[in-house]
Amino acid sequence: MTLLAAQRAFVAEIAADDDLPSSSLGMAIYRNAYRGRLADALAVSFERTRRWVGEEMFELAAAHYILTHPPQSWTLDAYGADFPEALAELFADDPEVAELAWLEWHMQQAFAAPDRATLTGEALAAAEPDWEQLRLAPAAGLTWREVNHDLAALWHGLTDRSALAATEPAVLLIWRKDLSPHFRLLSPDEFAALEPLLDGASFGEAASQVGEAGLARFGQLFAKWLSEGLFSAIDSQSQ
Repeated sequence: MTLLAAQRAFVAEIAADDDLPSSSLGMAIYRNAYRGRLADALAVSFERTRRWVGEEMFELAAAHYILTHPPQSWTLDAYGADFPEALAELFADDPEVAELAWLEWHMQQAFAAPDRATLTGEALAAAEPDWEQLRLAPAAGLTWREVNHDLAALWHGLTDRSALAATEPAVLLIWRKDLSPHFRLLSPDEFAALEPLLDGASFGEAASQVGEAGLARFGQLFAKWLSEGLFSAIDSQSQ
């Protein structure tokens, strides 16, 4: 047997389900330790999700994920990237589970994202940009998705399932300001005004989409976005 074949057989046995017995006592011990380490990594990364669904259900979900999603990176920090998607299938009748898991994962990713300075209103005014052509770079770790539940309540420790109600569709925005990750739920209307800027449109292009009637509101929202630290710099194309 070649080295490559031996390595593949070793990985296949580690990742096999329990219907396939281990080839040796040593392999059984190693396989249990391997799975235990991955389960621990998921429990740490998705602590709030684990508390929400309960220990037993979380362990079952983690076991399924470990068997179907072997690690693809050298670091355990990357393990769990697809766990929210897996939970969406496993908890199809409880869609808030996947939303909470997605929030947990991306809050951690925002915390670990490469550093970016926060663009302040003062810095923007001092730059005296051409507002029509102004383009802005997003904050560190900024990402978003549509959600339908009160993620703030879940994040801050809601334990009563009967108290969790579905909400109107909103956009969950996550970013890092300074050293702290943040999140906020945006109404579809607010995100519709913000999204062009995040996608690289110029300030003039984004403002034109709201129309003259919405310009005052757009200006107020822009000031709020700056205060929240949603942008990191003036894009070099604007200078």
